[in-house]
This record gives sequence, structure tokens and C-alpha cells, in this order.
Amino acid sequence: MLILMTQTFTGFIPMPTLNGVTPDTEKPKPTIKNCIDGTFQTDVEAHLRKHCGFREVLIRAYNQFVWSCFKETNNSTIVRGKDNWLYEEVYVRDHYESYMYKYTDDTATMRRTFETEALRLWKVQKLLEEYGIHIFVNINPGKDVIYPEYLPANRSYTRPEGLRAYEFYKKRFDELGINYIDNVAIFKTIKDTVDYPLFYKTGIHWSSIAAVYVFDSIVRYIETIGNQNLNTYRIGDKYTAGPRFPDDDLEKVLNLAFRIKSPPYCYVNVSMEKDTSAVKPYLTTIGDSYYWNFAYYLPIQEIFRKAPFWYYGYMVYDDGTHPSGAVLDLDLEKELMRTDYIMLNYGTLQLYELGSQILPYALLHLCYDKATIDSLAHDVMETIKNYNPTLYEECVRSSKINGKSVEQNLYDNAMYLLRTEPETYLKELQGEQLPTSRNKDLKAIRESLAKSSS
Repeated sequence: MLILMTQTFTGFIPMPTLNGVTPDTEKPKPTIKNCIDGTFQTDVEAHLRKHCGFREVLIRAYNQFVWSCFKETNNSTIVRGKDNWLYEEVYVRDHYESYMYKYTDDTATMRRTFETEALRLWKVQKLLEEYGIHIFVNINPGKDVIYPEYLPANRSYTRPEGLRAYEFYKKRFDELGINYIDNVAIFKTIKDTVDYPLFYKTGIHWSSIAAVYVFDSIVRYIETIGNQNLNTYRIGDKYTAGPRFPDDDLEKVLNLAFRIKSPPYCYVNVSMEKDTSAVKPYLTTIGDSYYWNFAYYLPIQEIFRKAPFWYYGYMVYDDGTHPSGAVLDLDLEKELMRTDYIMLNYGTLQLYELGSQILPYALLHLCYDKATIDSLAHDVMETIKNYNPTLYEECVRSSKINGKSVEQNLYDNAMYLLRTEPETYLKELQGEQLPTSRNKDLKAIRESLAKSSS
């Protein structure tokens, strides 16, 4: 007990840090009030549970006990499959019944949502092409799609098999002529012929070596749709090494005492092939964490002039053009006009939120200038006042909390509705026809940005 107490208060023996996110609690301070009402003791107990001596070792030992003796994981989001393969629970769910049940129980409703996003993407693609800008979808397979043979037996999912995003979008993209790369079909074709793993049993994303080969295909696809010649890279010989992030990210989150036995982890080095005739275009990527395998292991900045990453459409990671921050803080007109290519990079599970709410926002700005959008927002404000008393009352309540005026809260809500549901307020954006309205400011913005970057 003395050693435990000494470790708790001094930390004299360094402990390996646990992986994952654990909310911390501040060290409570005694007051007359919390001592009398008993909350001080409760707060001390909660604090000590997260800061007791040897906590890290004890947690790893317990997790290992659950893993070894009960063949389970002590993490509700990670599922143990056959031969100790690890899967995120949501991927298992999508395989056995469809992830659509997170959003709706009705297949028809899900189909309408998918159709709306597909049509938005088609319209954005056509409108961007008028400025020489190309948008395409890079569809990446989930681990469950390529290695279903290691999935655990179904013990949890009993609802009817619902609509899946990949199956709907692949068919609709072909019908609409939307640009896309289908890595799902490619991985299924090469699964039994390549000499490297496409996924590792201990990770959630595709393997880093697979990502290297995929990005080479992306570069060549960009050259095709843009009719340009880009710098590319040479892929070296394959070698084995210890796991590198994120190839064992699921195993790390389990915080086991011992490593999971796994086949060798394979990697390759890459080197640039300089081409004096090559151009370096601007690439904007919007999507999920599959992109990090590119960012960690590939010379993206040597292929593209700039390559910002909009993580799930809400966070911009610094690329030297603008600091990291929220996408909504950007001037979307300038961001659309400064880029040459936009890649929507999604795994099969993340396809359920294709575009990350950027597509309706982009469609709005491609068709209407800022002054028009501002005028439309004021029209929506009047609609809220006159026909949506619930939302109006919420704006009134919010003004007492956030310190903004009722009018400002109304305006913010109106802008949100226009950004996310523009078709509701603008009939021209509905249906399968390309809108006729154009944002007349965009041409001058693109020309100005082109001059400043040359």
C-alpha cells in the first residue's frame, strides 16, 4: 500500500502511456460546502480512479485477462474476429445489416438522401468544369469488404438487410457520369495476387503499403481527367519492419499487456521522379482518416503545389496556405476557385455522409454570389419568424445564452439552413436539371488567384 501511495503522489516509476482518449478530472479542492454535502469525497474518488499509482499496468493486465481468458475485447467499439482479426463494431454492423440504421429505419428515406447527394455532386462537378476544375470521388474499401472471412459470427444484428451506400452510389455515379475511382473493385480483384497485405489484422485502415500504390493510381487518374502531366514517384522494393502508425491503430487502443501475433508488416520507400514538363496543380481533399496513410508516407507536397486536407469537411489541416482551423471560417468562393482538383476521399462506411455537407454549400456558392446569398438568408429569416415558431423560440433562448441578438441568431440559423438544405428554399436547385444561375464573381476571383500564385 505504501508503494502504491508513493507511486500515486510522486509517479517515481515511469509508466507507459495508455492509448485512446480518457476525459481527465481536475484535482478537487476541499471547501466547507463540498465537505458537508459529501461531494468532495465523491470527486476525490473519481480523480484517484484516473490517477492512482500503476493504473496503466493494471488496466493493461485486466484487458489482457479479458482478451486471453474470454476471447473478448474490453472496448465496446472494437470487435474480435476470427484468428484475432480486429474490426470496428460499425464495420461489422454495416456488413451484417447496413450502417443506414444509424440514420433511419426506412430504406426509401435513405435512398432519397443518397439520391440528393448524388445529384448535388453531379451538379457541382458540371459547374466546376466550367472553370477547369475537376472533382472526383476516391472510394476506399472497408476492412469488412475485403476480408469478410475473418469477421466474427453475427450475434447482434437482426434487422432486415438495408441499403448500403457503396452499392447505391456506384450504380448512380455510372448513370450520372460522375468521376470516381472504385478501389473496392480493385482490391477485390488483386486481393489474392499481390505479395503484400491490403489490410492488417491489427488496424482499421488499409495498409500503408497499399495506400502507396493507391495514390500512384490517383495521380494517374488526375492526369487523365485533367489532361495534364504530373510529377510522380518511384516505388522501391518491399521490406518488412515493425508496425508503424496507423497499421496497428486498433491494437493500440485495446491497451493489451502483450502484442497480438501478426504476419510481418510490409513497407516500401518512395523516391520522386522529376519531370521538367510536369505541372504541380492544387489538390483539395475532403474526407476521412484514410487520407492519413497518404500524408504520412508520400511526398504529396512535391507532386502538388498545395494539398490541404479538410478532415470530414469541418477541420482544415495546415498546408502552408492557411492555418489549421474550421472549414466554415474559410471563404468558400476563394477555396473553390484556387483549387484545380477536389478529391472526395471516403471509405465505404463514410460514404453514408458523402461530401461532409460541403456539396450543398458548394452548390449554393457556385450559383449565387455573396450578396444574393445574404438576401436569401434574410428571406429565410422571415420564413422562420412567420412559419417556424419552434425554431424562432430557440433563437430567442439562445440569445440569452450566447450573448448574440435574436436577429443574429436568426441570421445564423438561416445561413445554416441555406448551407445544408438549399433545395428547400431554391426551386432552381431541385431536380435533375443543371441550374442556370451562376455566381458572376467567381471568374474574376479565379483569375486573380491564378495571377497571385504565378
